[in-house]
Amino acid sequence: MAENKNTPFSTGGFFLVQLVMMIPFVNLILLLVFAFSGSMNVNLQNYSKAILIWMLIGVGIALIVGVIGAVVAGGLGVWVESVKQNTINTF
Repeated sequence: MAENKNTPFSTGGFFLVQLVMMIPFVNLILLLVFAFSGSMNVNLQNYSKAILIWMLIGVGIALIVGVIGAVVAGGLGVWVESVKQNTINTF
C-alpha cells in the first residue's frame, strides 16, 4: 500500500534531509527532485520549494553585491591612479 503524501513528515526525515543538504551540488539536485516530483510528501515538497526560493534570493543578493563591489573597486582604482598622477606632477 502506498504511503499517503499528506502524512506529516517525521523529525528523523527532516534530520536526514538536512544532513544530505550539507553536501555541495547534491543538495541542489535533491531539492529539485523533492520540489517537483509528484510522488514526494507534500511537506517535503513545500520545504524544498522554500529552500530553492531562499537560494535564488541569496544568488540575487550576491550578484547585486558583486556588481556594486566591482563598480566601487573600479572607481577606487581610477581614483588611486589620478592621485598618483597628481602627486608625480607636483614634484
